[in-house]
Amino acid sequence: MKKFAYLVLFLLSFVCYSQTHRFIYSYKFVPDSTKIDSLLYEETRLEVFDNHTEFVSNNGAKRDSAIANAIKNNESPANVKLSKGLFINNVFKSKKSTYSIEYVGIQPFKVIQQPLTNWKLTKEKKIIQNYNCQKAEINYGGRTWEAWFTQDILIHDGPYVFANLPGLIVKINDLQNQHSFLLIANYKVAHAVTNFVYKQYLLPIQINKSEFNKIWNNFKRNPMGATEQFMNINPGLLNGKSFDKNGNEIDFTQKKREEKNYIQKQMLKNNNYIDLQLYKIN
Repeated sequence: MKKFAYLVLFLLSFVCYSQTHRFIYSYKFVPDSTKIDSLLYEETRLEVFDNHTEFVSNNGAKRDSAIANAIKNNESPANVKLSKGLFINNVFKSKKSTYSIEYVGIQPFKVIQQPLTNWKLTKEKKIIQNYNCQKAEINYGGRTWEAWFTQDILIHDGPYVFANLPGLIVKINDLQNQHSFLLIANYKVAHAVTNFVYKQYLLPIQINKSEFNKIWNNFKRNPMGATEQFMNINPGLLNGKSFDKNGNEIDFTQKKREEKNYIQKQMLKNNNYIDLQLYKIN
């Protein structure tokens, strides 16, 4: 009986270890500061993994998961009808670094963020979403933000880049109420996977926030279409060249040579003959 009890405890601890904690935040924002009544809404997701957290659009994450499943099942991703979501600036936070994936047109940038540690804690407290919360304030991005965190959940994190308070952020908004996040649900998820998967021809460029702002402002003054921008990002496509994930040009001549040598070895191994002229490299 004792052995069985120990086995159950072991299995339970393994299940708990393999789970991630997911927090769903409603995100309300004003897309045009000149039209304060143009309020939009979207659900966002804070995913707490073992050694880092990710903050993404809930709709976007569902769509990416559906596309991955379609590809796995040899189905067309075009059949996935879910929307990408409005919040596209995915945020990665760990003890070593914090960065956001932000876009200028179709080009992604890995924008290094400085950890937010200059919080001003106040003595003001109230109950929000059934959590005992305390108020804190911080200046970020040219705005003053008001946050309410709870020590009922001892996770020092929150939506977007906001973190490093003595508990989980339940609610946060700027004083102009142009951006606000509110915790609306949380639950455990088994076998969650990262949302940070990059496409071969749209790899993020690492820069700091001020550099990104300069590029963004230049793009607003001189915008270009997605096709033109894609070809500028990948000039080698015009002459048939391709590049790996590190930006190095792929030598297809060498690749074909390696394939030919591999096939030759396999045929010799199996005592079979193959006409290697079929794989002749010109």
